[in-house]
Amino acid sequence: MMQARLKILLIDDHKIFNDGLKSLLNEQSDFNVCTQIFQAKDVNFTIQKHHPDLIILDINLQGINGIDLGKKITADFPRIKVMILTMYNQSKLLEEVREAGLHGYLLKDATTPELLTAIRSVLAGNPYFDTKVAKTELLSDDPFGDDFARRLNLTFREVEIIRLIKEGLTNEQIAERLNLSFFTIKTHRKNIHFKLGISNVAELIKFATTHDL
Repeated sequence: MMQARLKILLIDDHKIFNDGLKSLLNEQSDFNVCTQIFQAKDVNFTIQKHHPDLIILDINLQGINGIDLGKKITADFPRIKVMILTMYNQSKLLEEVREAGLHGYLLKDATTPELLTAIRSVLAGNPYFDTKVAKTELLSDDPFGDDFARRLNLTFREVEIIRLIKEGLTNEQIAERLNLSFFTIKTHRKNIHFKLGISNVAELIKFATTHDL
């Protein structure tokens, strides 16, 4: 009797990457990507409908912190394994994932064999954390190492966007530069304004200049 394929839910707002990952995983005899979603708001409904064994998600999801989302998922659905797949080679983020009780952290530049090994490890109940993630001490110009960034709860992506706004880029140009959707950039900017208590670009540029971003 053929063993049932383990169900995987993909959450990533980069559609091309999401589609490519789905095709890769569905080529495996033991995996089945039961569905894909691109917005965090669809998570609970999708989980209840498809009952995945594993969720693979990015850290940035249209303004939502994927680590916080993963933590909520594991609290609400403790049976489900949750793994972060990200481009951020940041030791602090990896530690946040561990502390949040998630089951894996892998960089998006991982090889296919490593990706499959990581997924199978997590599904077997063995956490997998990428050994390539930088172990060096945080540098002073690292946004996660700056006291003000931590105090204001700014994410790596938000600091990156603030810097691009300071350079004079529009939302469209930032979206193209970061390979994100226009809507995602607008959401990030809204979150930045809320966190910093500002209401316009001039105030944001003043903030960036004051903190030497």
